[in-house]
Amino acid sequence: MVSQLLMYQRVRLCANLLWFDLDYVEITAWGLMPKEDSPELREKRIDNFLSFLGPGGFATPDDVEALENCQRGFANREVEWSDISRGMKRQQPSVTDELQMQTFWRRWHELIALSQLEQTVAPRAAAL
Repeated sequence: MVSQLLMYQRVRLCANLLWFDLDYVEITAWGLMPKEDSPELREKRIDNFLSFLGPGGFATPDDVEALENCQRGFANREVEWSDISRGMKRQQPSVTDELQMQTFWRRWHELIALSQLEQTVAPRAAAL
């Protein structure tokens, strides 16, 4: 299970993605609002939530399409991994290159490596 907490115009949005199998996923979202909101503001927040994330909302169709495409990709058994190498050797990236994913995973690796280093060094430093 993957949970996300997103902030959008001071409305906290909590969404759960539950993967049951390669061909089935359940998505549930809740709009959370401050208790002190007036009824008029609450109505506007709910309307904003539904028009952006509801079944016919602005964001949901794109997100569901992306999740469906991911699920199709996960079912692929021809390769064991996706190497996201498109455009890696270009000096100037193209709009179809995977630079954003390469950058994301490089930074993720840096943070994980730093965290592992801190977990290794801190106990040793404390022992000195």
